[in-house]
Amino acid sequence: MQKSHTKVLDPRGFKMFFKHRFAQFLQANYRNAEEVSVVYGVRYQTANNWWQGLNAPSGDTTTLAAMMHGQVYLDHMAGGK
Repeated sequence: MQKSHTKVLDPRGFKMFFKHRFAQFLQANYRNAEEVSVVYGVRYQTANNWWQGLNAPSGDTTTLAAMMHGQVYLDHMAGGK
């Protein structure tokens, strides 16, 4: 008989954590939402929503952030530095 695995991460909780943690990452690495808009090629309002932690970006943006910032991004998002 197969036993179900205990959930390691709560998807809803992680979604809330992620959008706020990503906002902190942006605030630590960029001057303002306007700069984020230019760097990531999104509308100012989108960047501002990320900046304020109202919304989270999609996978392509988070991958781009990881590619541009490397270990700094990974450490920040994992709760490290």
